[in-house]
Parts: sequence; C-alpha cells; structure tokens
Amino acid sequence: MTCARFLLVVTLPLLLCWTAAAEPSLLGLSGLMLSPTVDILPEGAWNIGLNTSELEDFETVNYYGNYGIGSNTEVGLLLLRADLSVKDKAVKRRTDETFLSIKRAFILPEGNKPGFAVGVFDITDEVETTVFAVATWELGRQVGEVDGRALHLLNLHAGFGSGQLEDLFFGARARLGDKVELMGEHVDGDWNVGARARPVRGLTVDAGFIDLQDLALNVSYGQGF
Repeated sequence: MTCARFLLVVTLPLLLCWTAAAEPSLLGLSGLMLSPTVDILPEGAWNIGLNTSELEDFETVNYYGNYGIGSNTEVGLLLLRADLSVKDKAVKRRTDETFLSIKRAFILPEGNKPGFAVGVFDITDEVETTVFAVATWELGRQVGEVDGRALHLLNLHAGFGSGQLEDLFFGARARLGDKVELMGEHVDGDWNVGARARPVRGLTVDAGFIDLQDLALNVSYGQGF
C-alpha cells in the first residue's frame, strides 16, 4: 500500500467533521487543492503539515509550514520530496526541492464584494518562480462561524498565474453546514476535486483527486486562529 492510500484509510472518517477557513493547499500556502485563494493566516498564526500525492509518473511526500505576518500577509516554506519513474524504463530518480512563498491580501471579501490577493511561490526559482493574483467571492447564506469569522455557503475563486500555476485558474468551495467542505478547481489544464475537514481544533485533513484520478492527501496542524 502506498503512503497516499494508507493515509486515506486512516483519515477518511475525519472528513465528516468540523471545517475552518485559511487552510493550506498542497503547495502549503492557503487555498483549495492546488490553487491559492484570498484566505490569509491571521497575524501570529501558524501551521505545519505534510501531504502526499500519486501522479502519473511520480509520488511525492511534501512537508511545509506557514506563518501569518502583519494583518494580511503569510509566508511559507515547502520541502518537496519526489520519487520519479521514467516512462518505459525501469528507472527511478529522487528529487528534493525547497520552495519559499509569500502571499498578501489587499482586499478581504465582504458580503458579495470580492477580496483580492497576490503572491509568489518558489521565490528563489528552484524549479520555476510563480507569480499569481487571485480574487475570492463569498456568496450565499451564512452556515456557521469559526473564531469570529463568518462561513458562507459558497466561495468562488479565480486568478491568473505564471510558472507552475499556468494561466487562468478557478475553483469553488461549498460548505454543507459547518461539518463538511467540498472543493473543486481547474488548475494547469486539470480538474481537481476534494473534501476538507477539521476534526479537532487546529487539525485539518484534506482528501481528493488531482486530474480526477490521482489520489492526494493533506494533513496539517496550526494554532493562533
């Protein structure tokens, strides 16, 4: 059993529990499965975590941490550990990369008014520096509240990026009450879907599929929300 499938068996029951806002993506910084959103860690808040995914030619296990600085800025560090298999050859190659990121929200979403944020992933150009801008709309009725922040039924996200977030990306997050959160997005030509839960305060669990077929899991723990 691969690491991703083992974690799925362990964490799947947790996906029927409580959810929260400003949770890490597979890239570490706050977002959906892969795409960033306007969500920002509050000042002094932090999270650490790991994620794993099974893609067509490689499997990754990544470790990351994020920290909220100022009122609307978060910084992050992600350590990528990937085992690559070369097609049609019995060859495997391991690669290790370190990515630094920063994201700043200039406008936070309020009612039907969108929020706006910009950011940079892989600042030091280890693979390819990625610059992005994203807008988030919070729509629908309020379905709950976490740490003083209202949770709305539907969030829509759309943005544009260079590098590893190629061109236009967009996505949606739906909260079914305050217990289950579902995610869908289109990033770099792929459709990704997943679910997110926060079973106990500080702990977040994601499970989903990249390109609708490749399993991905993300587990994090944070404080200061």
